[in-house]
Amino acid sequence: MSWVLFQGTKRGRSPLLISFTMATIASGGLGVWFLRSLSPTPIALSEPMPLPNAVQLERPLPRRILDGRDPLLATVPKTAPQPPMAASTHAKAMLPPVALQPVPPSQGPAPQVRVAIARDQSQLIVGTAVATTVTNDQQQVITHLAPSQGVVVTAREGMLLWNGQPLAPSLWLRPSNQLTFVGDKWYRGIVRLIAQGNAITAVNQVDLEEYLVSVVGSEVYPDWPMETLKAQAIAARSYALAHMFQPASRFFDLGNDERWQVYRGIETEWNTTQAAVQATRGIVLTKSGRIMISMYAATDDIVREVFGGRGMSQTGAYELGKRGYNYLQILGAYYPGAGLSQIRTQ
Repeated sequence: MSWVLFQGTKRGRSPLLISFTMATIASGGLGVWFLRSLSPTPIALSEPMPLPNAVQLERPLPRRILDGRDPLLATVPKTAPQPPMAASTHAKAMLPPVALQPVPPSQGPAPQVRVAIARDQSQLIVGTAVATTVTNDQQQVITHLAPSQGVVVTAREGMLLWNGQPLAPSLWLRPSNQLTFVGDKWYRGIVRLIAQGNAITAVNQVDLEEYLVSVVGSEVYPDWPMETLKAQAIAARSYALAHMFQPASRFFDLGNDERWQVYRGIETEWNTTQAAVQATRGIVLTKSGRIMISMYAATDDIVREVFGGRGMSQTGAYELGKRGYNYLQILGAYYPGAGLSQIRTQ
């Protein structure tokens, strides 16, 4: 009896509703029916749609060998074509850099980062690689997902609709160490869907180190020098962690586009970006005892124009990597006065 009262209070039922529950329990079987009717029941999927196959992590690298002159990634602002850059463009990167002091990679578990992978969407197709239960914020099972079968999710007046069936304001997809499909991409970790009026926000909660494997592959080419990839991994880790301490929203820490740092799920995971992240696991840039918001952009010109010269040029880091500089020297060239620290999760 006390358990029923505790559950009722925890779920926020009114005193009147709790009293009614107690009265019906005392009267017999009707009370049992009433309690069951309050619990969400699984809803069968309708009109399932097959999802695209997930890409394997250990795929071969692209055959094209880059020379640093190719257009760079989503971090480059979409502007009119510019004339060829003068030789002095990478002057900062060509100066003999002062190497940062090394720290060993972390051996402990990584924190979880919350990334908004879709915002203000009228509808999303979602699915999982394995059979998965879908829960609400109280971790009650609402429905189930069949393996690799897509479902259309929409929102109406703060409520999520699952193939047209209203379910809850917020839903969680928690496949057991498997992949989740949202929109047009596969992601690791778990996904939360949130109704905000008539729009949907999807948040990917994922291991920080797994997230970085994709970010590095989204921000720079995977066949760039390994030391450049390591420098990019540390800069991206520092940027993400700084936003985890100062999140963009109560629902997520940062977004997934060039406004933040680009994250495309498993489609930009490569064996080289995985190696760079593992080699620098848990290492971040710090300054004056605080994690540095390590800004970076495609070229020195953009760093000067947008960040006042404070940040890393990705093409400059590429040139330094080609010249044989290690990641400590690359970071030292672009983040003067910074140090390296190791994060540990309690």
